[in-house]
Amino acid sequence: MISMSKVKAVADISRNRLYLTMSGHVDAKTLNALYTDIRFCVADLQPGFIVIDDSSECNLIYLSGLPVYKKIMDYLAANKVGEVVRVVQDTISHKQIINYTDKIQCYKTMYADQIEAAEKKLEATRRRNGIRFKLSGRSIEYTINNQNLSGTLVDLSISGCSVDVEGIVPAMAQELTIVLLFDRDDRHPSHFQIKTRVVRVSTSSFAVQFLDLDDDQQEQLYQRLVYEVSRPVDSP
Repeated sequence: MISMSKVKAVADISRNRLYLTMSGHVDAKTLNALYTDIRFCVADLQPGFIVIDDSSECNLIYLSGLPVYKKIMDYLAANKVGEVVRVVQDTISHKQIINYTDKIQCYKTMYADQIEAAEKKLEATRRRNGIRFKLSGRSIEYTINNQNLSGTLVDLSISGCSVDVEGIVPAMAQELTIVLLFDRDDRHPSHFQIKTRVVRVSTSSFAVQFLDLDDDQQEQLYQRLVYEVSRPVDSP
């Protein structure tokens, strides 16, 4: 017997939070109804709002529903969601979401196994200036000791990024200028040159904090990232 599906979106305006619930077997029609509810809720929230997405009782998302699920993610990103925590159990739907989001460009989420654990994780997490985005195979350029180097982005926000490298790793607290290059687009800048400071290092990766982006530049970068994750990876 197929379990009945149920979805719900509730805005907590005083806490600037959006609570989403999905249960049962969820199809595209049901997710489209959720998308409509989300748009009404987000209209009452401020940029930087938190999303707690409770999918712990969702057994299955039909394949036809996954593009709608992505449409919801893109809408939240476009409206400047802060953090997203998914409450999940070991179900088919959880594996679906993990497999699906691993293959697409999207924002990064945190995971918890209960609502209470999600709330605690949010309290313990240092609030970032904008959600992190995962871009497929995107490289950056930087220079150390007059040597031009490159790395692969792990994730990126308007306040910093994490990078995987095969060569030289910069030193902790070292200041670098990094260059982000995107495909040419008439609506968004394709070149960002940013002064940064290294805030984390390992043998094959590092993370930097952006130092010199003003509000306008942060907005331009954010809109570029929203554009990047909202289009197919193989889009021209």
